[in-house]
Amino acid sequence: MRYPSFLSLLVLMATSPVVAFSQNTATGGCPTELDGDGVVGMSDLLIVLADFGTTCHEGPPSSGPWPTLYFSELHYNPASVQGSDSEFEFLELYNPDSSAVDLEGWSLSEGLSFTFPSGAVIDAGGFVVVTAHAVTYSGLGYPVYDWGSGGLHNSGELLALRAPDGQVVESVTYSDSGDWDGAPDGLGPSLERLFLSGDPSSPDQWSASINVGGTPGAINSLWVD
Repeated sequence: MRYPSFLSLLVLMATSPVVAFSQNTATGGCPTELDGDGVVGMSDLLIVLADFGTTCHEGPPSSGPWPTLYFSELHYNPASVQGSDSEFEFLELYNPDSSAVDLEGWSLSEGLSFTFPSGAVIDAGGFVVVTAHAVTYSGLGYPVYDWGSGGLHNSGELLALRAPDGQVVESVTYSDSGDWDGAPDGLGPSLERLFLSGDPSSPDQWSASINVGGTPGAINSLWVD
């Protein structure tokens, strides 16, 4: 196939009538209007020619499908005998898959605001701990990340785990009232997940850990499945 020369294209553009496109059309605007003036004209062609012949190595951003990771443990109100909330609060994520998951760009939102950095990985069948004070749980054989400012509300809140494209992979709303086990609210145990199936925001999916301080980075003490 033969292509017209750049000169032919320029002459064609220069002698063709200028077409204006409304940004509110049913098609959502014109993708060839590049300079933001609302008109497809010579400047738009020059923008294209400036990149003519460039090899594009980066493809479109991925939108999944994303692996399913789970909130598996919440230590939202450590007992005073253990230490302050600002040093011992943590949440735990679990990867049930047979392959490790690259966590770069994954984030925690709603109750917390934290994005996993480059190099963050959760192993196959492994756990990751995100905490108020990483030094407390570091060096114990599992990945630990500091969520920075803020913390887990003692009375409960919504937590969400998002993939790099912002999709919510899992969310949980926990509480210290109603049918929720009250022991994790300052009496020593953590709140441990019992089942991976079912509604993660249902109190019958969770229970107080047997251990004071919970089981960070390890299988829950009362895990059923």
